Amino acid sequence: MSKMMSKRLLCFVVMIGCLVYFVFPNVGLTKEKEFPSKPIELVCPYGAGGSTSMGARIIAGTLSELLKGSVIVNIKAGAGGAIGAAYVAKSKPDGYTLFVFNSGSNGIIPVVRSVEYKNSDFEVFGQYAANLMAMVVKMDAPWKSVEELVAYAKKNPDALKYATNGIGTSSHLGMEIFKSVAGGLKIPHIPFKSGPEFVTALLGGHAHMGLFFVVDIKGPIEASKLRILAAATEKRLEEYPDIPTFAEIGYPEVKMTGWYGIAAPKGVPKEISDKLKDALYKTFQHPEVKKMLALLGFVPVFRDTEQFKIFVNEEEMKFQKIAKEANIKID
Repeated sequence: MSKMMSKRLLCFVVMIGCLVYFVFPNVGLTKEKEFPSKPIELVCPYGAGGSTSMGARIIAGTLSELLKGSVIVNIKAGAGGAIGAAYVAKSKPDGYTLFVFNSGSNGIIPVVRSVEYKNSDFEVFGQYAANLMAMVVKMDAPWKSVEELVAYAKKNPDALKYATNGIGTSSHLGMEIFKSVAGGLKIPHIPFKSGPEFVTALLGGHAHMGLFFVVDIKGPIEASKLRILAAATEKRLEEYPDIPTFAEIGYPEVKMTGWYGIAAPKGVPKEISDKLKDALYKTFQHPEVKKMLALLGFVPVFRDTEQFKIFVNEEEMKFQKIAKEANIKID
């Protein structure tokens, strides 16, 4: 074969190769693995066995089925939820790290202490539940109403104590609001580390009252060990329709609700983000998921991405105002 023919053949081969590359760019390349190709981590910032972790496991179970992949709940508790939140905020935004984005770690804690993250570090997908709050006392306590409790506290400053699951929590902020609007009541605060601990303290007489999540007091209420005096909600509690709201007895400012959604580190690729969002929307609205959440004591609440963003911003501003007025700062 002549040199001229060899050059022409080489040019022809190169041209064919370029044509194939531009027309069929993925030929000869390994197809990218479909998401998810490995387990997804759902980080819960509160202890195992608590209501938040149990709710997270309900979400993880159905989400696993819809994504046809494993979603594993990973407990990273501490600092009021800040440890888990900071871990997720710094994680790789590849869709394999999700977070139980909630009113504690992403609503209250950032306004009462220094944290290594901000809400803009997260991509929120939506809300799946709310947790209602109510003021309770022991069943054998002498106060049958909030009015009686307020009257006693005014006559006996510092004689009563209230329990919470920690400084800067919803329980703490809610009680400080109540003390303020009820006339500047002098009721010292005893913080504990978890819901079960402060309920135990109340039952043991180490504290006299508290503003607690209904999910944490449901058992003792049904066992007639605790009595609800008022609900910190807009409407009366569905399970306890005879209990008035704080607004009904003259304290409309006492309104606290926990909220829970799912988020990821900011920057998840759109294709993966869209797939997660679709699966999460279906999970949040799944009849069995809502039924199981309700059995735990949660109120199933669905807000999509945009609705949840607006809601979270409003809640953050509300908590900033409360913390400032009550002078609550942990640092």
